[in-house]
This record gives sequence, C-alpha cells and structure tokens, in this order.
Amino acid sequence: MKFNRIATLLAVGIAVSIGIPSLAAVSRTQVKPSTSNYSRYITGGTEDNGRNTLYICSTKVDGEYTPGKYYPPNQRCYVSWGGKEYSYKSPLILYKANSWTWGNFPGYIVGNNVAGGTENNGKNTLYFCRAKVDGEYTPGKYYPPNKTCYIPWGGREYTYKSNFQILFAN
Repeated sequence: MKFNRIATLLAVGIAVSIGIPSLAAVSRTQVKPSTSNYSRYITGGTEDNGRNTLYICSTKVDGEYTPGKYYPPNQRCYVSWGGKEYSYKSPLILYKANSWTWGNFPGYIVGNNVAGGTENNGKNTLYFCRAKVDGEYTPGKYYPPNKTCYIPWGGREYTYKSNFQILFAN
C-alpha cells in the first residue's frame, strides 16, 4: 500500500461518498526534512517532560506501513516491531482534516478507528494507539487480533492490554 496525495484525496472522496468516517476524517502527507509547521499534524503525546510534542506517523517496515511516533527534533518515525524500537526517515504523517479523538480502550472498538497500516501481507489492519510511558502519552500501533497496543520507547517495544487509547474519527 503506497500513500500519496492523489490516492489519499481519491480515497477520502470515496470514503465521504460511501460514508466511511475513518478515511474521511484524516489525510496523509509525506514529511520533508525541512518541515517545521507541525500545527496541522495529529498530536500523539509528549516526550522529555513535555518539552517535545510527539505526532503519529506511519512508515514502511518489511514492505508494509506500520504506525508509530514522530519525533520532530530528529525528524524520525519510531515504530515497535518484534520487541524492539526502530527509527526511520521519510515517515508519513497523518494530519488534521476534520474531527478525530483519542478514546479509551476498551470503550472504543475498531470500526471508525484511523488505520495506520497493515501486517501479515495486508491481512490485518493496524491502528493508532497511545499509552503512558514514564507519565507521558506515547503513540504506537494497535493490533486488533490480540487487542494489544505496542509502544516504541527507549529502544524497546512496550505492550499494553489495557490503560491505552485508540485514535478514532468522529
């Protein structure tokens, strides 16, 4: 799956016409290394005792897009995979287009959640989630088959079966 502006606009148009809010609520854009206007991107949390805002991102891992956290100071997307945290350049960032909210799990279930990628050759959709690590929200990926939120942080992958939030479209 490759995201680009034209394909996203087409997908959003189709989503609006058939009533799929999760696609209609957000749009994807490629981040350029010189990007400094982060006000339009979806905030996922903070790091460094609130000094740096984290944003949600997706980047390719083993040929499939995986949701993660974008850290502006070094312009990298961090994802968790196989128990570790990995760092990538040229991430895709989701930005605000309409209305979205972080909802507590298990109160909100997959249905109108914002998809951030796939796994297992496209068989499973990955969604954006966030959980508190050292007292601050950190974004990561939600894997529905095992109802787990995976957070990349400090070189490793943290798993949450409860006490996390999922991003969904209003």
